[in-house]
Amino acid sequence: MQVLYQLSDYYKKIINDLVDTNLEVNVLDSIFKKHKVKSVLDVACGVGRHSIPLAKLGYQVTGIDLSPYQIKKAKEDAKKEKVKTSFVIQDANSFYYNKKFDAAICMWTTLGEEPMQYKKVIRNVFHALKNHGIFIIDNRSWEHIPKEREEIIKTSAKLDSGGTFRGTLYDRYTENFRIRDGIINIDGKKYRDLCVTHLLKEADWIRELKEAGFKRFKVYHDYKEKRVKKPARVLIAGIK
Repeated sequence: MQVLYQLSDYYKKIINDLVDTNLEVNVLDSIFKKHKVKSVLDVACGVGRHSIPLAKLGYQVTGIDLSPYQIKKAKEDAKKEKVKTSFVIQDANSFYYNKKFDAAICMWTTLGEEPMQYKKVIRNVFHALKNHGIFIIDNRSWEHIPKEREEIIKTSAKLDSGGTFRGTLYDRYTENFRIRDGIINIDGKKYRDLCVTHLLKEADWIRELKEAGFKRFKVYHDYKEKRVKKPARVLIAGIK
């Protein structure tokens, strides 16, 4: 398990600096309304940054994640927000539910990250969905990775304790993978983190969804219902 997923408070600070959760939740809500979704399975839910706002909107949300630290933080935040959600420690590679959901999500490139085995996860989600259920995969557009094949991302934040948090992510790209080496500094204490991500592109995800049994597909670029020339993000909805 990545070190970052064990530092849930700090993970939340990092991710909130890099993303627009409101934008992501709004597009999910728009899609769900069109498909009359009531129940949602949030795969690799992390600290619940989608689960909790979706629950606020009235959806019945179950979040699963392998990290007990992330699930603990998600439960704490849900309690603070006074929303009813179900958060469960589960391995997405092997989970099975008798309950069927209207929709499932796996957000922010997580499905391509090891140790997630995306083929197994997609099959598991397919079986967890009702007929005509929808699975939404959120991914970076790997069509446009840096030409120099390297990136450096820096982030910093003031902690509630009054201390400081600094993170530097060094991303190196091969033909099929992104290797992310992270250095995290919390009040002078350093942590190292390694993350390997499969560089599946839009057509690759559609192929994987088809192989699992999904029949129809809708693609969103940068969380909008239209294609753009060089999107930063690609959202793919597979319909069972």
